[in-house]
Amino acid sequence: MIRRSMHPKQLLVWGALSLLFLTLSIRLAQAAELPFVRIAYGAFNEKLLALWIGVEQGFFRRHGVNVELITIRTGGQTVAALASGDVQMAFTIPGSVLNGFVGGLDVAFFGGVVNRPDGDFMVAPAIRRAEDLRGKKLGVQSIGGGVWSLSMLALEHLGLEPTRDKITVLIVGDQSVLTQAMMAGRIDAAYLGYTFSALLKDKGFTVLLDIGKAPIAYQGLALAARRSYLKQNPQIADSVLKGVLESIAFVQNPAHKETALKSLVKHLRLPSTKEAESGYGVLQWLYSLDIRPNTKGIQNMQRLLAVTNPKVAGVNVEDVVYEAAVDVVQKSPFYEGLVARAKR
Repeated sequence: MIRRSMHPKQLLVWGALSLLFLTLSIRLAQAAELPFVRIAYGAFNEKLLALWIGVEQGFFRRHGVNVELITIRTGGQTVAALASGDVQMAFTIPGSVLNGFVGGLDVAFFGGVVNRPDGDFMVAPAIRRAEDLRGKKLGVQSIGGGVWSLSMLALEHLGLEPTRDKITVLIVGDQSVLTQAMMAGRIDAAYLGYTFSALLKDKGFTVLLDIGKAPIAYQGLALAARRSYLKQNPQIADSVLKGVLESIAFVQNPAHKETALKSLVKHLRLPSTKEAESGYGVLQWLYSLDIRPNTKGIQNMQRLLAVTNPKVAGVNVEDVVYEAAVDVVQKSPFYEGLVARAKR
C-alpha cells in the first residue's frame, strides 16, 4: 500500500484550521456556560453606546455574563417584559420604573448611567422666543417617556405649560422620526439628543434651550431589574455593572474614539462619523464612573410624572432604588483601578 505524506504547507493549513476550530469550540463552550441576560431598551440615541460597546468589545463576557440587547419601544411593554421574565433587566427611565412599581412590580434602579440632563430643545427656524411656542405643536416619543420628560422640563424651565399655553403634544416617534418630522414641518418643537439636534442646526433650526446647561436635577437612562432578581443574582448584577463601567472608560479614552464613532454610525444609522462627532463629544461629560442612581433626579421625575399618574406621588423613592450592587462594585479593586486610570 502506498502512503502519501502531506506537503508541509498542507500540514500548516490543517494545523491552523484545527487550532481555529479548537479556539471557536472553546469560546462557544465558554459562552454557553455564562449566565444569559436580556437587557431591554427603548431609547434611540448616543446614550446607548455604553451597552453597544459592552457587547461589541466583549466587556460583559469578560466579566462573566452573556448579554443580549432587546429593543422594546414603550415603558409599559418594558415593565411587562420584566414581569414575565422575558427580559431580566432594562435600560430605562424613572417613568417606567415608577409606573411599574405602583402597578405592583418590585422593580428598582441598580445602576445610573445617565445621571444628568442633556440634549437640545429644538424649535422651527421662525421661533425665536419661548412665548412664540404658544399654540404650536410639540412632538414626543410617548407620554411619560424620556423625550416627554425632558420636553416637559424644558417647557417648565422656559416658563411654559402645555395646557395653559395651548401647546399640542403629539406622539410622533423616536428621535430619528422626530428629526424628520421637524424637517418636514409637521411639528414645531422637539427635544433631541445632541447627535440628532446637530442635524437640525445645520439646516437653520433654533436651539431654544440647551438642557445640559440648565440647573435641573435629573435621572436619565439607568439599569433596572426586579429587586427579587437582584437579590437572587448578585453576581450577575455585579458583572453587568462592571461591563458598563469598562464600556464607559473605553468610550472616554481618546485612543478608542474611532471605534466609538463607528459604533454610533452603525446603530444610529448615520451617514458618516462626522454626524456622530457631537454625540460622542457629549458622552465625554455625560458619562461618569459614578453610576449610583440619582435619588434627587428620580424625585424630580416623580413630581413631573404624578401629573399623568397621581399614584406615583405616593412612592418612597428609596423603594425604587437598589444600591447594594453599586456598593459592592465601588469597593472592588476593579473599580479602584478604573478610577485611578481615568485620572491619569
